[in-house]
Amino acid sequence: MRVYVNGEERHLHVYDRASGCDYAKNVLCSQERLDTDEYGAFTLTEEDYKKWQGLLAVQQESEDILFALKDCVDAEEMKNYLYEETMYLVHIQETTDMENLCLKELRQALAERDMKWLTDNGFVKTAEKLS
Repeated sequence: MRVYVNGEERHLHVYDRASGCDYAKNVLCSQERLDTDEYGAFTLTEEDYKKWQGLLAVQQESEDILFALKDCVDAEEMKNYLYEETMYLVHIQETTDMENLCLKELRQALAERDMKWLTDNGFVKTAEKLS
């Protein structure tokens, strides 16, 4: 996603590792209305740019974890788990942080082969696959 900060062109990205699609624009526009210049280009303050850059870095880390775990975890269980953990969160920062935390906990449970955590959190098929 191309944005302008103080007239300087910059870029913000977050890639879905499975499809290769950049969805940074969807993330930014889902949370707030962005200012545009006379040509329709998105403009941000330096502070907002840094805020979004940090948030998208966390989101990219989550995407990388999701991609790394895709062959280890049942896709439906993953979808249900993330939905359950984030369904009541309405702000993109909260949702991004919670999803990232959940994925790190899942990654740790898989690494430690923590069958109790996996089954308690709805990863029954995944736990069976690991046994």
